[in-house]
Amino acid sequence: MSNRSGRQSATSQVFLRASVPVLLTWCFIPLTFVLPLVDSTRAPYFDLTKTPAQLACLLSQSGGKFGVPIITTLVLLLLITRKKITFQRRWLETSVIVLIVLIFTGAGALLNEHVLKARLKVPRPNIIWLAGENGGGPLGMSPDDFYSSGDKKTRHEILTHVLDKEPAPILLSPSIENHWVEETGYSFPSGHSFSAMFLATFFLLSGATCITTKRFWLFYTLLPWALAVCYSRPILRVHTPTDITVGGLQGLLVGFVAWVVFRALMRRFS
Repeated sequence: MSNRSGRQSATSQVFLRASVPVLLTWCFIPLTFVLPLVDSTRAPYFDLTKTPAQLACLLSQSGGKFGVPIITTLVLLLLITRKKITFQRRWLETSVIVLIVLIFTGAGALLNEHVLKARLKVPRPNIIWLAGENGGGPLGMSPDDFYSSGDKKTRHEILTHVLDKEPAPILLSPSIENHWVEETGYSFPSGHSFSAMFLATFFLLSGATCITTKRFWLFYTLLPWALAVCYSRPILRVHTPTDITVGGLQGLLVGFVAWVVFRALMRRFS
């Protein structure tokens, strides 16, 4: 009974230290429905030529395919370099965490890109705006026509041509224009929001499980980072509040599942 009660106590401590802050962080995401300049579905819109918008673009990229490996590496190093653990334990935690992150982020990306987005076919808000009423906007076609015009490479070329027109249909910084051209897939749900909330949830829970020293407080920085990544998507007008709210919830739920798997494997092999 003592081992069982000890495990229950440890689980409750993890819940208080990590789960509650994660849930509270996700609750801030739906605020994008009512925040001026952040809601990408209606004016007024964020000025996408200024420094804050470029910062939003950098934050957004930190939750994408190039940023996720960097964030994972930094947080993993923070976790495994704590004191009083053996080399074997460090190697085990590294192997298990890398495997879990690869599997769960990869599975999440495949589910979103090739199942949900492909079936729901929700256009991005910037494409809807460029299409205008009945396809009479700068895009010169409806959102449905744009998405059925060919593969991503073809859509890249179409969007590049539209954004390079004189006068420009919208003023964008070069980095944000490149981001618009790259992001020509469907909108719902947000993959960046999924990745950010997944990493924040999984690593905060894992940190609360493994670390009892002051070092754990550094893991809380993942929460404002994940929230900033989510907010950056509608600011850049490539996602709606609905996209990031659902994508963030996906990441939170999958992060919990990944943590359960991590804890089970560590108990199994320790």
